[in-house]
Amino acid sequence: MNFAPHLERLRLLRPVRGRLAAALLCMGAGVLIQLGFPRAIAWLIDHAEQLRQTGIPPHLVLAMLGAAILLALVSALRFYLFQSASQHIVTRLRRQLFDILIRQPIGFFDRHHVGELTSRLHGDVMSLHESLTVGAAHVLRSLCVFGGGAAMLLSLSPLLSLPLALFIPASLYLGKRSGNSYRERAREVQASLADSGKVAQEHFANVRLVHAFNQQRGASARYESATARALAAALSNARLLSTFQGLMSLLLYLALISTLCFGAWLIGQGRLSVGELTAFIIYATMVTEAANALTDFWGSWMRTLGATDRVFELLRLAPRDEGGAQPPSLSGRIVFENVGFRYPQRPAQAALEGVNLALAAGETVALVGPSGAGKSTIANLLLGHYAPGQGRILFDGFDAATLAPAALRRHVAVVEQEPALFSGSIADNIRFAVPEREVTQDEVEAAARRAQAHDFILAFPDGYDTVVGERGVQLSGGQKQRIAIARAMLRDPAILILDEATSALDAASETLVQAGLDQLMQGRTTIVIAHRLSTIVSADRILVLAGGRIRQQGSHAELLREKDGPYAELMRHQLAQYGRLDAPLAAA
Repeated sequence: MNFAPHLERLRLLRPVRGRLAAALLCMGAGVLIQLGFPRAIAWLIDHAEQLRQTGIPPHLVLAMLGAAILLALVSALRFYLFQSASQHIVTRLRRQLFDILIRQPIGFFDRHHVGELTSRLHGDVMSLHESLTVGAAHVLRSLCVFGGGAAMLLSLSPLLSLPLALFIPASLYLGKRSGNSYRERAREVQASLADSGKVAQEHFANVRLVHAFNQQRGASARYESATARALAAALSNARLLSTFQGLMSLLLYLALISTLCFGAWLIGQGRLSVGELTAFIIYATMVTEAANALTDFWGSWMRTLGATDRVFELLRLAPRDEGGAQPPSLSGRIVFENVGFRYPQRPAQAALEGVNLALAAGETVALVGPSGAGKSTIANLLLGHYAPGQGRILFDGFDAATLAPAALRRHVAVVEQEPALFSGSIADNIRFAVPEREVTQDEVEAAARRAQAHDFILAFPDGYDTVVGERGVQLSGGQKQRIAIARAMLRDPAILILDEATSALDAASETLVQAGLDQLMQGRTTIVIAHRLSTIVSADRILVLAGGRIRQQGSHAELLREKDGPYAELMRHQLAQYGRLDAPLAAA
């Protein structure tokens, strides 16, 4: 038997061992009191005639009342201690798992769906709540009751204990056999639940698109299909559990009938009193219930092992190595030396191949080209989301591979076509740029003014405390862009990446956003992933990419002189299609 999975989960108890020790003391006191009650009942039954004449002694009544009150107190305290320990473990495990996941490289999230990871973080971890502490406490209490009750049974009548000696091993054997099946079935249930959660998360995240294309019925059908698989797995698990419960019930009643019949015969022989038989039945009930609890717990524990296998696989992931040199303040010089890259999910296709590029500090370079040309890949490599498969990238002469990614990113900021905003306030979204220290309200407002955002923010009733909603749903596209620009302003980077920052805006919004971008770009090395001609004509240099290679570079005027070059061809195509100067260059 492999004990490693069991020990791996039990190690989670270490941080709450003090709380658990106190709970175990309370549990022990409660079990001792419980084991004393059947003996007291037996004495009262066997002395009923005597007590009818003399009455029940007051001290006996007080002792039993005191025992009942003490049992209630230790039971309540035991329950609280175990429950609170369980909540501490689950919360700590969730934090640990989230911390590991959030530190994984971007390639990890390319392979794993967000809905699946969320399901692991919440649903799978929660399965430990009942089994690891509350369930384990219940089984420990059952063990104590089992041992104490068995001792009491033997002291009352060793002969009458024989039927139970057959029942208990049979029930434990059934529990072990069924528990081995529970683990695999529980893994299937959790996997199917994660799949259904993934379907729900995708459709909720894109609910506007679902409504726009009247796909509500299709979404329901896909979710119904996903939950049907989860239901099939759960029903299979339920059939196994119900079969086990039926067999256990049969064994229990066979043992009870045998005990009653044999006990009645012993009373007739004068070898057992009515009170002792009553106490024996109570103790037998305690022991059989404890044995049932032990087998139930084993099944529950094996289901928990199956449900949390994936959680512990994720916990064993090594966090991304954030070690490396801490670069001094960078000026923004960037060099690509024969850089090649393939995305892990598409190893057969080169995203970049043999790219050589040198950017001077403060230079503005625009990247243009068709979709899949490699523009966004260059941005991803600059942000350290991926490492080059070949060649190297230098920042102020430092090889990026030798620098700490977090330290390097402090000198880089990005403004995207669809800015990523969190559901908090506008001020919180701007402060997000600087995690290293507390950012004052004056700094936030200064960044917003430079980004042309201060006036529209103050127009909201709550000003900078306005909650933007999930993904900034309460704001217009231009407003979100200007908040993103303010965020980049606050970061004060040496290197700025503009990923189609104005391509989705109307003319009025673009004018305001462009004014903010002009402020932001001053004195910084800027990489512009271009979509509109008006965005790139003023760039110091334009790079035309295709098939992961740089096909042409130069200023707008220089590139147009090469009438047969790819840039001029791109211009003719776009101007013919849109018939205006600010026509989009290409879908990036």
